[in-house]
Amino acid sequence: MSRERNGFRALVLAFFSALNLPARGEGAERVAVTVEETPDGREVRYVSGEVVYVEQLGGGRWIGRSWGFKADGAARGPLPEGADAFEIRIKYQPTPPADPGISLSAGWQWVAASKVQGSEGVSFQHFVVELANVGHPIGVKLHTLLDGTAILTRWLEVANRGGSPIALTACFPWTGRLWAGEAPISICRSQKWQVPWEGWIGWEALRAGRNAYRQDQGLVWDDPFFILRNEANGEYFFGQLAWPVNYVMEFQKEAGLTFKAGPSAAGSLRVIAPGESVTTPALHLGAIEEDFDAAVQEMHEHIRRSVLLPRLPDKAYLVQCLFPEDQLLTVYRGDDCNEANLKKFMEVCAAAGIELFILDGPTWAEGYGKWVPKKRWFPGGLEPLREFAHQKGLLFGVYAEVEGGRGRWEESEAWARHPEWFLQRNPDYPWRNFINLTVPEAAAYVESELDRIIVDYRLDIYRHDQNGCRGGEGSETFRAGFMENDYWRYYDAWHGIVDRARARYPDLILQQASGSGARLELATLAHWHENYSSDRASYPHVYQMLSGLTVYLPPETLVVPNGMAGNGRNQPDLVTMLRSVYTLGNTPMIFNAMLPKTVDEFRPGDLEKFLRYNRLYKSFIRPLLSTCKVYHHAPVSASGGVETGNWFAMEFSSPDRRRAWAVIIRLNPAESGAYLFKPKGLDPRRRYRMTSDNAGKTETVEGESRLRIGFSIKPPPETSSELLLFESE
Repeated sequence: MSRERNGFRALVLAFFSALNLPARGEGAERVAVTVEETPDGREVRYVSGEVVYVEQLGGGRWIGRSWGFKADGAARGPLPEGADAFEIRIKYQPTPPADPGISLSAGWQWVAASKVQGSEGVSFQHFVVELANVGHPIGVKLHTLLDGTAILTRWLEVANRGGSPIALTACFPWTGRLWAGEAPISICRSQKWQVPWEGWIGWEALRAGRNAYRQDQGLVWDDPFFILRNEANGEYFFGQLAWPVNYVMEFQKEAGLTFKAGPSAAGSLRVIAPGESVTTPALHLGAIEEDFDAAVQEMHEHIRRSVLLPRLPDKAYLVQCLFPEDQLLTVYRGDDCNEANLKKFMEVCAAAGIELFILDGPTWAEGYGKWVPKKRWFPGGLEPLREFAHQKGLLFGVYAEVEGGRGRWEESEAWARHPEWFLQRNPDYPWRNFINLTVPEAAAYVESELDRIIVDYRLDIYRHDQNGCRGGEGSETFRAGFMENDYWRYYDAWHGIVDRARARYPDLILQQASGSGARLELATLAHWHENYSSDRASYPHVYQMLSGLTVYLPPETLVVPNGMAGNGRNQPDLVTMLRSVYTLGNTPMIFNAMLPKTVDEFRPGDLEKFLRYNRLYKSFIRPLLSTCKVYHHAPVSASGGVETGNWFAMEFSSPDRRRAWAVIIRLNPAESGAYLFKPKGLDPRRRYRMTSDNAGKTETVEGESRLRIGFSIKPPPETSSELLLFESE
């Protein structure tokens, strides 16, 4: 690395060579950062995969100048008019919330630039630009992570270098111009925040002028992501904000398109003490010049490389059974949910090839905040259940809600000793007894309870819930005279608790089920191995939901309890349900009502069906989960949302296209026609052995002809679905 000494020499920080990670397309990927002086100011050029992004310090402003692609020659030469690349606002003194604060869009000067130690090489680079404001005692470090995909990650460190507290009233870690020139732009985003509408996405056209999308309901089912498509040139921008609660996304369509996205609050987002630095939520953003499926795959690959936790090979994507007592369809309820009956049911699980058993729901315990097993159900505690599970080859886990929320926490010892720890923030909402993690002693209690549960019950998996949904602005605290929203400090504390638990128990699987799918954004995914999608897993909702969720999340990080919701009537046939459990690319989870109470109660042929799809999953599908490419056919596609049409169709393929599978499901029982399935993941140069699961026969097909002609799929009366398997010859 050479440093610029005289104001005219280039400072170049570049590291090039071939990339050996799984990749979209062929050939080597590279990451590089180049810093140099230009006549317009100091310029930073980021290259990751095929995308090129340029920022510049000029006239005291930090500006995003252009997005482009290496195939375009990296767009060197005159750059289009730019826009600020981040936005922060501050207050020195408390003022009414209507006062937005002072915008720090100007007055920036260069301090330093460096590569973070340990991020050497060409497949990964973490680069930091440090700026200082000449008019205000504020320093900013712009962190940019490049991982060889077209998606870059950006977050800020904001430092108070003055002698008095400063309130951060607005924070957009990444803003700027995406496209120049007029063009029609479509946006795909979440359409509903209410339960249970996880993944409920759709397309709409951006209007001329300002398009603002706000989520001010607290923790809800509205993930902060967007996909933009330029209808004139077919390019995409795909962005996700790693933040679980209130946010705003704005798109200004005027002489091109500019954007900003970040957390929001009615009061201050964060009060920064003198000498303190705070780290903002990250925005994951990239440009793709291919089609919708390529955009989805690029985001999936980025999340796999830069967000998801590494998995233990022998504990990844295990077949699970969820057993909550508090669901209407559960096979053992009330006092029947006892040690003797659960052992019988574990025998059922083992016979069906299941690998992990979760005692779900809060009712296994004596009460909220009293996370010890009910004596009348489990007189010997949970140890006999755990040991019996291990004898049957099952891993064992339990569920808890250690953050507080619903239930009678006022009867707990924690409440009796420290009622001031509990927020009780919304008297009109019944699940309101949340523990305030911004209080260090309260956070320490929650961490100790989590630790105790893991240790006392010697868990293989811990399943976590927090039913604090729809909390609005949440709680607020006066700090140095400013009214500060607690969300930022709360999630800093909570993520720290989880990270320390993971470090202490490296063999433990951590699964989060907060609000049954309300925490499915990238900040949460970065701390948990598995993420529960929804309590509403009934037909056809579960397939529409999965069609949407798997656009912006890799499916293998999700677990879906097929068959959990409803009254037993709004479910498809058993074969379709088993295909849903085992072949939709997610970690399989079987709700206990899909199984009988004892092994002897399996209906003729049903056990073999369970075992058949279990074997197919373990031999054909599971080996590909962490790398498979996902293709959306219906209902979500480049033009459709979750409510488009009467069919569900998704396709999955190995990166080398040697193996693939597709699942087609009739969503509307009244649909009498056929679905024309045209594969996208096959190699036109290859021949494939294709197995139709309904017909039970295999034939040889040509990749090129089937990409063009497709298959007419009309499930027979006894099932609502079809499964196609492809293996290259």
